[in-house]
Amino acid sequence: MNRGMKLIGLTVGALGVGLWTVGCDNDPLSPDVAPTAEASLVAPGIALTNAQRTALGGGVAHYTWEVALGPEPFDVVRLHRVVREQGPDDPVRTRGAIFMLPGSPNYWTQVFLQPAYSGAVSPDDAVAIYLAQNDIDVWGIDYAWAQVPAGTTDFTFMREWGFQKDIDFAYGALGVARSLRVASGQGNTPFHVLGFSYGVPIAYAIAGAETQMPPGQRLAKGLVIADFEFLLEDPDRRDAACSYAAATQTKMEAGKYHDAIGATLKFIGTLAAQDPDGHFFDPVLTNYQFGLFVGAVNPGSAWHFVAGEFDGSGIPTGLRFTDPALWVDLMQNGPLYIPLKADADLASMRCMGDVNTPFDGHLGDITLPILDVDAAGGAGRGNYTASRTATTEYRQLHIQLLSDAEAALDFGHADLFTASNAESLVWTPLLAWLLEHQENRVYP
Repeated sequence: MNRGMKLIGLTVGALGVGLWTVGCDNDPLSPDVAPTAEASLVAPGIALTNAQRTALGGGVAHYTWEVALGPEPFDVVRLHRVVREQGPDDPVRTRGAIFMLPGSPNYWTQVFLQPAYSGAVSPDDAVAIYLAQNDIDVWGIDYAWAQVPAGTTDFTFMREWGFQKDIDFAYGALGVARSLRVASGQGNTPFHVLGFSYGVPIAYAIAGAETQMPPGQRLAKGLVIADFEFLLEDPDRRDAACSYAAATQTKMEAGKYHDAIGATLKFIGTLAAQDPDGHFFDPVLTNYQFGLFVGAVNPGSAWHFVAGEFDGSGIPTGLRFTDPALWVDLMQNGPLYIPLKADADLASMRCMGDVNTPFDGHLGDITLPILDVDAAGGAGRGNYTASRTATTEYRQLHIQLLSDAEAALDFGHADLFTASNAESLVWTPLLAWLLEHQENRVYP
């Protein structure tokens, strides 16, 4: 982890212990207003642009900024904040803060703020809104690769876009969020950091890196691990990760530096929505059924994105916990491209299966409290990674609604945030844990 500290060091040095100027004007920004061209500096060399505010109802608002964290055209993350307000740009005194890292290929809204893109759910049905309504200050990012536009043909800029870059940029955005939080009267307390899927190893890497920093400069005070295993104990799963890492490396050596999985999902979702009865992908499954199949079935594995319902022939007829219309919308509203090197780095790390990889050298020094949230039909499967930390406070929230034999039909990976019963099963226990740990400090 030591060799990847450039942006982390910059951010902590500039933002961790002090406040610069902030990127919100006193007047609220209507969602219809074009992004502002002016930049507000939060630290030397780090600028906020394109600030926007959208009222979500019930006194809750969604703010976004673009944050340039590097010199290249796509070295820009989008920072999100969802908070309850007394008025525009005047948040209530919150009871803590959480910084939420989405998966890949995901936008932050895709996972945590579904009403931003889908009419299939009620306007307040999202974990970010639920937490904000209960006076938690909710933050997060869209990764820099999520900003790459459709139609891009030259991906050589992704050649060296590895996992460490996402760690550094996530940590840089976390430092910016702390400065903005201070500026809005919320104090200088650290954040709980939630990682979902791809965001899990980033959350662990941030916490590990911070063990080497003075306690007063640390930005994370607790970890919420949502349905992904950072390191693998099972040798068969490690072997699969090794094979994937090797195959991905071969692709890069052949000059391919990106994966268009997001574009593929968008295409599948678009056909499911616009030509549901067609048969583009399969002579048996309609386009709509194929879209459900992609979400509910992961060939060769019991884990899946959303739990499905099937007829006697195994054809998907619906989804068990998530509204199918929301799933179709979700597929259509994600980033198009991800860097292959980041994928290869993560697979290589999981291949090694211990705490000696370049990204987790200080995993064993982490003492933060950990809430491990996983789904019986999801991708988490155990607490091996947490067991390799030094935490003395580990709690698991395991969502299982069916028998062990029915894992292929049980609560899925994305169901944690998209299911109609996610509020009672996941979000309410999460809120209780956050409030229980709101006074937690990373130093005496």
